[in-house]
Amino acid sequence: MSQFNCPAITTMERTKGANLFVLDVVRQKSLTGGPSITVRMCVVVGKRLQLFYWKNRNFFELREDLAVPDYPKAISWCKETLCLAFKTEYCLLNLLTGDQEELFTTSKQGEPLITRVSIDMFALVQDKKSILVSTDRNLEMKAVFWNEIPTALVYDEPYLIAICGKGVEIRTVAPKLQIDCFPLAGAKLISTTKRGHVYIASGNSIWCLKSCPVETQIESFLKEKHFELALSLANLWDELPDERCKQVAHIQKLYAFNLFCNKNFDGAMNIFSKLETDASHVIGLFPDLLPADFRNKLEYPGALPELQGIDLEKGLLALTKFLIQARRNLLGDSKFKLQTISSTVALGEGNSTIRTKNQLLQIIDTTLLKCYLQTNESLVESLLRLKDNYCHLEETERALKRHGKLKELLIMYRTRGLHNQALHLLQRENNKVRIIQYLQHLGREHMDLILEFSKPVLLENPNEGLKIFIEDIQEVESLPRPRVYDFFLNNFIPLVILYLEHIIHVWGDKTPMFHNALINQYRERICNSTTDQSSKEQLQLKLVQFLQTSQYYTAEHVLLHFPYVGMYEERALLYERLGRHELALQIYITKLKNMNKALEYCKQVYSKTDSSRKEVFTILMKMLLSPPTDSKPGVMDSEEQVKEPDLPSAIKLLHDFAPCIEPFRALKFLPDDIEIHKVQNFLKTSVQNHFSERRKLLIQKGLTKSEFLRATSEKCLCESELFQVSDNTVCDVCRKRFTNQR
Repeated sequence: MSQFNCPAITTMERTKGANLFVLDVVRQKSLTGGPSITVRMCVVVGKRLQLFYWKNRNFFELREDLAVPDYPKAISWCKETLCLAFKTEYCLLNLLTGDQEELFTTSKQGEPLITRVSIDMFALVQDKKSILVSTDRNLEMKAVFWNEIPTALVYDEPYLIAICGKGVEIRTVAPKLQIDCFPLAGAKLISTTKRGHVYIASGNSIWCLKSCPVETQIESFLKEKHFELALSLANLWDELPDERCKQVAHIQKLYAFNLFCNKNFDGAMNIFSKLETDASHVIGLFPDLLPADFRNKLEYPGALPELQGIDLEKGLLALTKFLIQARRNLLGDSKFKLQTISSTVALGEGNSTIRTKNQLLQIIDTTLLKCYLQTNESLVESLLRLKDNYCHLEETERALKRHGKLKELLIMYRTRGLHNQALHLLQRENNKVRIIQYLQHLGREHMDLILEFSKPVLLENPNEGLKIFIEDIQEVESLPRPRVYDFFLNNFIPLVILYLEHIIHVWGDKTPMFHNALINQYRERICNSTTDQSSKEQLQLKLVQFLQTSQYYTAEHVLLHFPYVGMYEERALLYERLGRHELALQIYITKLKNMNKALEYCKQVYSKTDSSRKEVFTILMKMLLSPPTDSKPGVMDSEEQVKEPDLPSAIKLLHDFAPCIEPFRALKFLPDDIEIHKVQNFLKTSVQNHFSERRKLLIQKGLTKSEFLRATSEKCLCESELFQVSDNTVCDVCRKRFTNQR
């Protein structure tokens, strides 16, 4: 050492008596982008640990000293954890909390050894093995075994190099391989300064172990299929970043392919996914998933294994996960927004990648479908129902038909809008129930198809076929009802009434056209000679009830189609809707000869406040005393005998409904020779009503006058107040002066 100039930079008096020390050197980039090096040191002085950091060419105290229970024999530093070896055991010490944790006993023979393997892992020697321990206190289930007990140990990634007995052993951690073993007499110490250079010293000699070029080591490991070691070396390769990345990707592809050939499908697919390998190349690893002509063009690093039975099922499950992730990347990631793809990786050297996004998605979705058919059939429906489903139509058809998946095939047709093919398929299967269900969910934009394919169903089973148009489904309810009505009217007349009754009574349709149409259909069926008497009675009951309850039919239009002979009660109800009460009552009196119905009519129509309705009882009394003689079509025929006056019924009407009859008009209709006691009750009631009404008017007049006087008084009071408004007066609402208002 006298040949070299090694001047002392600094001296630390506190470390007097030190027997061990360890450095922690961290290299990183600063905020400005330049290199930054942090150096910390731990010095062992007896049973105390002294901690320092380097700054401005000197060491400064990092924190207070730490006490340990024994004299450390070896020490190493990773992150914020120290690993200590005492005489009988190893332990970890957390610098942040000061906590110590015992690990396991040291070697029974020889001195304890510790070496740092990575930024968060130590290798601890125990007899003929080295145990890996991480800084988070998890014992790795890995151990490197030696032929003899190591006396010195160093790690030169990815190799552990130990002096064992009279020689040197070189091994790897993963996989556990012995790389080399050679004798070296007297070797005692071992150290490394930079990667690829290891120095070994004896009492009188120093040797340097220099590794072969990295590319040579990688090539050797690839031939022996030690891909993990090859990857470790490739990441350490002192080559341009682009070349290093290409080499790493090449090794990963070979590694993934080797995992696949060894039936480790999940591991292979994870690597393919990280590499963003072209999905079509990965799919080609499996049989019968790609078209034969396309698969035959693909080249792979080696022969593909034959997959059958449970191996094939496991492979397809792993492939499914890979395809789902690839699909998610294509549809979601920003770099795949364009329709062209430039970042996928070819699995074989001579293979070309797919550049079109839609084409790749088509291959992925079609393969997913085939995988589901072989592994989990319940997922086929969910895939086909996706709005962004890209399954290849012909391939999917063949696959679904081969597996007998009619329901799933219909789902695909529906999502693709191929309703014609779906309905023809159902017709060939003669599945009327599914045809009905399918048509019910098509919606109004496919009305032509609904009408076309509903005809055979309606011809075979009208009641079931009618459900296509009246089921309580949103798509059915939104169908264009005028077109459906015309369809039934032109092709299936017996179903018209059922359809109209449903849309009016169940769906609450208020369109006058449909209300008029239902009345006309009732009328036509009643007047049809082929309708049996029982059906006629039911239809008449429905028609009368509908005429009484519906508020949306047009009476003048409907009345034009009613016959003049028969259906008199229905005609009377139409006259009522038109406000022609005299004609309605005339039908009840002359045609139906039913005084009770005439009275019921008057009770129902009468309204004291409506001038057109308040005279209805008076009209009935007039008709009883002076029966009409003019002939009117549908009301009174010309050859019909004139009804005689019915004075008793008129007097009874006056007695029972005196408040509802205008007295002055009633007296005009009564005969002059009528006895006064017969109309005494009517006259008395009329006079009382007159005086009661007069009394109400007087009270109302008084109240009105009182309110007028009160308002007049309030007005005078308000007008008596004086308000002075000048240009400077401020408004209480807007808080502005009047001079500022424009």
